[in-house]
Amino acid sequence: MSDQQFDIIFRGDIVFGHQLAEVKIRLQQLFKADAAKIDALFSGRPVPLKRGLDLGSAQKYKEALTKAGAQVDLVPAGDTKPVVSPVVPAPSAPLTLAQRLEQQEAAAKLEAEAAAAKEALKREQAAREAAQNPVVTQAGWSLAPVGSDLLQPAEKIVQEPRVIDTSAISLRPEGGNILDASEQKAAAVAAVVVPDFDVAEAGADLVRADEKMDLPLLEIELEDWGLADLGEDLIAASEKPPVNIPAIHIPDVDLAPAGSDLGQLKPKIQVVVPDISGIRLAE
Repeated sequence: MSDQQFDIIFRGDIVFGHQLAEVKIRLQQLFKADAAKIDALFSGRPVPLKRGLDLGSAQKYKEALTKAGAQVDLVPAGDTKPVVSPVVPAPSAPLTLAQRLEQQEAAAKLEAEAAAAKEALKREQAAREAAQNPVVTQAGWSLAPVGSDLLQPAEKIVQEPRVIDTSAISLRPEGGNILDASEQKAAAVAAVVVPDFDVAEAGADLVRADEKMDLPLLEIELEDWGLADLGEDLIAASEKPPVNIPAIHIPDVDLAPAGSDLGQLKPKIQVVVPDISGIRLAE
């Protein structure tokens, strides 16, 4: 196996789809560090998070940080340029049982080393945090009365009142327009055409004499007209069109007696007489 060592470099970039605030919280939980130290990692400069790791441990650290949302680079030890993680070439021939056992043992060793390094990192971070945040005893503490101010006068922030110039501000009368006449936009006056319509008297002719059209009068001669008698045919025999009466052929049709069946002819049903000579009644 290769003895090359790698460093994990962080440049302040986060994985796409993660929120910056959530990534910082995960890094605090992962490194057991306070918010100020985590914020210092996002300066934009390359910061080595872990140095001198073998390939397996470096890949495990990179996977854990990427899952937390931090985009890190795996570089050779002492370098800051990211490189592609080397891939161990697969042997051309199938591995023997001894080779597979050797690989499994090496992988288990790498996992154990990574777990030990992570545990050591946790202990180091816990010790550093304990040194920076000593345990504060509650000796000398007391409860303030209800309604008391918990801050001393020297601890309070003095707020200086700001003077706002309101000389250019005035109040308009209630119900008035806020804008001056010069500030108001003139509304366009719509041109409305109102015809000289009037209401005519009841029964008056709505069409003037000069507006009426001259209609030709029809001349009807009524000399030969007369009234027909009640019930008389108004059309003369010569005016009626001839009507051809078709000859209707009536075959041999007769009236059936009352109560006869007028349905279709029923087929003749032959009565089947079963042979019961071989049948007898049991006692």
